[in-house]
Amino acid sequence: MKCERFSAWLIAICLSWVSCSSESASDTENADASAGSASGGGGAGGGGAGASGDGGAGGTNGGSSGAANGGSAGGASVGAWAPQAWEDCEANGRAVSAGPQDYHDVLDGLMPGDVLTLAAGDYDRGLPIRVSGEPGRCIVIQGAATGGTRVLGSDAFNLVALYGASYVKIRNLVLSGDGKAGFGVASQGSDPVHHILVENLELSGFDADQQIVGISTKTPAHHWVIRGNRIAGAGTGLYLGNSDGSLPFYAGVIEFNSVRQTTGYSMQIKHQSARPNDVPDGAETLIRYNVFSKDSQSSSGGSARPNLLLGHQPTSGVGANDRFVVYANFLYDNPTEMLFQAEGNLVVFNNLFVNPSGGAVTIQPHNATPRQVDFFFNTILASGMGLRITGGDSAFTQEATGNASYGPQPYSVTSARDNVEGTLADAAQAFAAASSLALPGLDLHPRGNALSGSAISASELPTGVDASVDFDGVTRDFTRRGAYAGPAPAGAWKPSLDAQSY
Repeated sequence: MKCERFSAWLIAICLSWVSCSSESASDTENADASAGSASGGGGAGGGGAGASGDGGAGGTNGGSSGAANGGSAGGASVGAWAPQAWEDCEANGRAVSAGPQDYHDVLDGLMPGDVLTLAAGDYDRGLPIRVSGEPGRCIVIQGAATGGTRVLGSDAFNLVALYGASYVKIRNLVLSGDGKAGFGVASQGSDPVHHILVENLELSGFDADQQIVGISTKTPAHHWVIRGNRIAGAGTGLYLGNSDGSLPFYAGVIEFNSVRQTTGYSMQIKHQSARPNDVPDGAETLIRYNVFSKDSQSSSGGSARPNLLLGHQPTSGVGANDRFVVYANFLYDNPTEMLFQAEGNLVVFNNLFVNPSGGAVTIQPHNATPRQVDFFFNTILASGMGLRITGGDSAFTQEATGNASYGPQPYSVTSARDNVEGTLADAAQAFAAASSLALPGLDLHPRGNALSGSAISASELPTGVDASVDFDGVTRDFTRRGAYAGPAPAGAWKPSLDAQSY
């Protein structure tokens, strides 16, 4: 399969609400509208991206996070790509077809192993999903192979609403928000939603307000795979978790997505006050091969948001040793905030951070503190701050190694080694094509022998990830700084607003 790797209006649709989670005093995000409407779709909204108080680079609350080691979401942390093991689950079921008139009659009758194909056409009553597959026998809900299966926006319900579902695959749909209040995909209700694949969806028209979200979780959610989706025009692209640290998102994979032209975050994963013990401590959430880009539509002032913000893991108990593993992503442009902000347990490597309009990366306290942070082999070009790491837990290390940062302020880091730096003017000589940071035309492979230095020992890098290959998957000799090990191989992906293929 080949896919392209691509404020204040508070939505409060209170149609038949069953339960509401209270807002935190510092966050104006929506409560969970978890009831079904007359059409069966479920209340619209269910958690947005706080228009105030929910932080860009200014969050400074106390607390701590957990040490990072071990665990995974079920797949390799880097290297040859493969689906997650649990996805091998399409067998021994019925092939079912439905269209815009009869699909609601079919949805609730789906059983483990069934594959429902929705014919091309417009679906205006949402996709409420209350059924579950089982290990080895997922339920698949997919659009027509020829395309054209379009779910229309609503002010009354979220377009794809998951209630207590598990082992469900959703793919090949067009979600058209139509400037209305409903989110694109949302887990809602009181029960966990787990082992969910959201793949190859086209989302647009979710940008009437910053708090309208393309893909949202408002339940405990684990083993989600969000892959190969294209979100263009949303208040917030992906918003995973809840504003008060409840309803955690963990042990997930977000990969090959293109998220562009958002008002607020391209993606945020909220901090976690605690999480269930249904996944062993030390789980990883993988964020890889994505493009997160913003532009002049970005909110400013108190509503400004980074492209990507990652909150801390639980500060004690199960989940305290979870971590985010972030690699081979391209974060581009943000005229009002940094590209990337994070805290907690982080492994960040082989990424491209390019901001012609401001700063790039800040690892800093938000709702807790940075704890175990390994930031290595990244390439940064920014017209503001390149990399800042501050306020970390002194019982752990926060280190930058082997990065290449170019701009007026390349680094503000206490523990750093074997990095290279320069001005944006210097970048034109260091990289294959970086005299302008505009797209297309940018190529951040090193020019000649640029970015070379003494070899960095692999033993100095974090365990549990394979740092032996670069952004392109080319084997490293550990002498090059930045995301690339050398010149571009044939067919290499170049920075673009369309994500890589898989």
